[in-house]
Amino acid sequence: MYTNTYTREEGMKGTMAGLALGVALFGTAAHAEPIHIESAALVFDNLPSYADDRVSILANSADVLQLSLNEMISRNSSGGAGWSVYDDQGSFAQTSNRYDTGYQLSVRDGYRITSIEWNLTFDGQLQQAVSPIDPPGLANNLTSNNIQLTSGGATLQADSRALQDLNGSQSVQVTFNDIGFASQYGLLLQSEVWMGAQGIPPNGILPGIPSFASMNLTGATLTIHTALAPVPEPGTYAMLLGGLALIAGVARRRR
Repeated sequence: MYTNTYTREEGMKGTMAGLALGVALFGTAAHAEPIHIESAALVFDNLPSYADDRVSILANSADVLQLSLNEMISRNSSGGAGWSVYDDQGSFAQTSNRYDTGYQLSVRDGYRITSIEWNLTFDGQLQQAVSPIDPPGLANNLTSNNIQLTSGGATLQADSRALQDLNGSQSVQVTFNDIGFASQYGLLLQSEVWMGAQGIPPNGILPGIPSFASMNLTGATLTIHTALAPVPEPGTYAMLLGGLALIAGVARRRR
């Protein structure tokens, strides 16, 4: 009789520990070239440690810069077909991968970033082995997606989204609003995928029964919305100057 030696939680814990030790990076190219894209409102570059040439422009204006990261994904995942795992011997099989990149946003004078959107689409498939005389097999997948916005070495915003046991297609969106008025930002993006499967081995009566799992990042876009920075009204300047004069007068009297 087949004994299921891995629980779903044990399999995931072991795999995520493996991810922490090191996984292949999407976006790492043998002949990578720096990214440099200019719009009316900002300049978009990759951070030096993430040199990569795999982005394409979907929109570029004073209001929005939208980039597709699909070329980067497809070059590293064989068109999405490479990230799957299969087992029909009762041995827990697993695989994982990670998309990891970073960008620098330099805002031009007179403009500000109003929001940043990161959109991802995942396709997953799960097939769990079932036998009339043996315990069922396992088929699991998950993805963890993290985004971080920094300025001057400080983290301004950070968020994370996860999907688990996906059987079909689903989108994930992270949006940052209230960005602020800094002239330069750093943007870090990371998406990890993992899948594991444990089938039912041959038992003398039935042949091995397979379990199958996949998890593929099939689409990714980055959208940066920009706008003219508000110009203070003349009255605002007058109030500011009056306040400075009042402070200076108080300081003189104290002397």
